[in-house]
Amino acid sequence: MAPHPENPSPQIDTARAGGPPWLWQKPRAWLATHIGLEGRILGALMLILTAALAASSWVWASQSTAGITDMMGEQARQIAYTLSLAAKPEISAANTQALQSMGADLLKTRNILFVAFFNTDGKCIALSHRDPDQQRSLPSLKVADVQSLTQVKRQNSPVFGNYLEVIVPILEILPVSRESSAASRLVGYVSVGVSPAREEAQMRRIDVVSAGIGCALVLASMPMAYLLVRRIFRPIRQLVHASERIAAGELDTRVAIHRHDAIGDLARAFNEMVKTVKQQREALQLANVQLEEKVTQRTAQLETANKRLSNEIAEKEDFLRAVSHDLNAPLRNIAGMATTLLLKHREKLDEDAVHRLERIQRNVEAETDLIAELLELSRIKTRRQKMEMVEIAALVRELEDIFENDLKNRKISLVIDPDLPVLHGERARFRQVFQNLIDNAIKYMGEGPVRQIHVGCKMRKTEAEFYVRDTGLGIDEEDIGKVFFVFRRGKSSTNIAGKGVGLASVKSIVETYSGTIWVQSRPGEGSTFRFTINGQHVPALQHGTAKDRVGPPAETGGGAVTINARS
Repeated sequence: MAPHPENPSPQIDTARAGGPPWLWQKPRAWLATHIGLEGRILGALMLILTAALAASSWVWASQSTAGITDMMGEQARQIAYTLSLAAKPEISAANTQALQSMGADLLKTRNILFVAFFNTDGKCIALSHRDPDQQRSLPSLKVADVQSLTQVKRQNSPVFGNYLEVIVPILEILPVSRESSAASRLVGYVSVGVSPAREEAQMRRIDVVSAGIGCALVLASMPMAYLLVRRIFRPIRQLVHASERIAAGELDTRVAIHRHDAIGDLARAFNEMVKTVKQQREALQLANVQLEEKVTQRTAQLETANKRLSNEIAEKEDFLRAVSHDLNAPLRNIAGMATTLLLKHREKLDEDAVHRLERIQRNVEAETDLIAELLELSRIKTRRQKMEMVEIAALVRELEDIFENDLKNRKISLVIDPDLPVLHGERARFRQVFQNLIDNAIKYMGEGPVRQIHVGCKMRKTEAEFYVRDTGLGIDEEDIGKVFFVFRRGKSSTNIAGKGVGLASVKSIVETYSGTIWVQSRPGEGSTFRFTINGQHVPALQHGTAKDRVGPPAETGGGAVTINARS
């Protein structure tokens, strides 16, 4: 029997099993960017076809190799059985020359590598081999080999490579006697080695030819696959072109795709969508035309109203100037005549007459001032002054200097709370607001033990809220709604000088700055006048630098009445 050298297992190159991620990530990103959906589907189809062809080729090669092995093994087994029958007399007679000649004749047959005969002890008594060197050494049969008799075993040697070996026992049939039935006796073994190299080489050539034919079929199928993918995507391209035309404004575009599958449903839904969009666009165009007509009508009406309002304002100013002139002229004449009488005839007139003439002068001055204030009130919202940055804290300190004598004489403390903001507006108007409110607080301070006036502000997100709080007489609940109207004064103001125009002027000025004014008061507990200035006139709010500060609480306690002074 031929020797059986060990076949070492092949080494696996583990270094090639992985690799840095950029080796496959960059090509993948490039494919996703530069190859469209059609190209990717075509590539996937070709990849599947190639994989199927490779798998079928591998299965064919493995099955054909297994078939060749079975066929050659069966051939070796049949030759071994035939030799066992033919060599039975010779091996019983220990005729080694005949056995050697029998094996040499068999080596002339294709694919036979060696023929060996063994006695019952497993010792080789005859060996015919294609390798002359093997003729000098006579191998012995191992017991382990005897246990796998008649089985085809794949072996390997440096000389012949892979080959198949079959060991068959040689049995001698004993004659039948009356005492025993037919029996057999082991006289030796025969081993036959067969090489499948020729058939495997032919099969490899067939595999190569088959693989070449498969590759040719794959290459030939690429145009067909490309045409198939193009045909599948043709409706989608039609939808894309139709979408581009619709985006360009051609709402009469329709997709002529009549299919009974998902693409057909998509085409029908697309046509319905275009139809709906066209209807909505026509309705929107009609609505725009109607809206433009309405805007034109409203603009004409607004222009007419503005022109009428301008005329009315001009007429009002002319009327006020005329009234002011017509009222001031006789008042000036009365004052002049009273002054002349006092200058020329003071010594001739008695004390009562002099007193009455002086009262006439004072009343004329009061009426002249009232006419001037009413005229100024009418101009607050129609004649705007220069807009500038006004520091409210500095403005209130200036007013403190103006009211210094009144504050000292009446022992009133004016407290300016911190963080008064800077406003953008008319300095004279802001001065008029705080001057009237502080003057009003001084007049109605009363004779209480605590005599204070607080001026401060707290910032909101969209406005600044100012307050002027006093500890004076307060206002009756029924009079709170009257204080911001011209010539309306409360019961507590009967013996207090005033014309009833100051708070009305404050309300008018605050409203020109998109603000509101109200008062919180209870009799004997003082009053708090609050008003707001819109954030667009507060630079700190526009620049996002003001913080939401909470001002001091109102001193009116529970039950305070708040009236918003809105026109």
